[in-house]
Amino acid sequence: MNLFKKFEIYFSASTILTGTILGAGIFSLPYVFLKSGSYIFLFYLILATLISTITHLVFGESLLRTKGEHRFIGLAEIYLGPWAKKLVTLTTFISIGGCLLAYLILGGQFIYNFSNIIQKPIDLNLAVLILWIIGSLGVILGIRFISIGEALGAILIVFLIFVFFALGIPHLNINSLSAVNFKEFFLPYGVLLFALSGGSAVPEIFNYFRKKSLTPHEINFKKPIIWGSIIPAILYLMFILGVIGILGHQNISWDVIPELINKKLFLGLATDLLGILLILTSYFILALNFQNALIFDLKIKKGLAWLIPVFLPLILYQLGIHNFIKVISFLGAAILGIESLLNFLIHKKAQEKGNQIPPYSLKISRVIRIILITLLICGAVFEIINNL
Repeated sequence: MNLFKKFEIYFSASTILTGTILGAGIFSLPYVFLKSGSYIFLFYLILATLISTITHLVFGESLLRTKGEHRFIGLAEIYLGPWAKKLVTLTTFISIGGCLLAYLILGGQFIYNFSNIIQKPIDLNLAVLILWIIGSLGVILGIRFISIGEALGAILIVFLIFVFFALGIPHLNINSLSAVNFKEFFLPYGVLLFALSGGSAVPEIFNYFRKKSLTPHEINFKKPIIWGSIIPAILYLMFILGVIGILGHQNISWDVIPELINKKLFLGLATDLLGILLILTSYFILALNFQNALIFDLKIKKGLAWLIPVFLPLILYQLGIHNFIKVISFLGAAILGIESLLNFLIHKKAQEKGNQIPPYSLKISRVIRIILITLLICGAVFEIINNL
């Protein structure tokens, strides 16, 4: 295989993971960066990227050590038993429901922003209801047109990141940025774990290799997982620096758009519309995946399985859960933290009991494994207690 062909395959496989990771959570990152301070944010960006990359790799190795086609819930049952399957089912339920709520909050805010741009302002709760109605229609209509929208959205967001970076970097004053804010020391942890998670795409990378009839002798299976996990972190940092360069470091809101509209109307409008597109496609896919999980994994009847993903996020919103940052921080630190912890436990068992030899094998020392597991447990416990 020539070098160009190999690069094309690595690039295509990496974009599967990168495209899954990149999402609407990006819009909150400049706010978190400024709130916590640049040094603290960069520390957590490196830490979260490291945790996410290792988690994706251990999940991939566990899949490759197990005959047949499996997903996370299947591996949990095989290697850890029924209790783990029940726990993963619960975390999946909370994770998808929480993501739908987060997208409902952010999407409603973006529709509200759009109404102000066109000088036809509407109430924020009405904007949320509009997003919910469109999202619910997506669940009813199915997924046929959604994959096109998701692919287009991923391309556009990468393009937009480079636009922000090119416009903002010449005006960025690094010296004016706050280095540390210990009052918000833990803020970036859950947000970044959420923003960098993409484990569901790992099996799709291997399916891509199978369709191409590629063997471990031709392709290094680890490389696209590593690059697919690291590239989003780089793109996020580019976006943050670009936004701060354009808007300055004072009073950036959690969704960026209002300040952007005041500074650069066209860029603000384009970003707002792209945000709505990203949120809707993600909302459709998550809701449909939730519906399928309820039908096939929990054996719930189709009617009820349709009602739960449609009405659960709206009910949670009506209960007063409106803080986007708190929602994604809880999902990242607590729920994804627990899932990452289970991934490490599954990986250990898979290395001992797996029924086939994988293309790669991670050698994680006992000390490193204990440190990572302890960190994930502490992060999850802290976030749960913080939200009680």
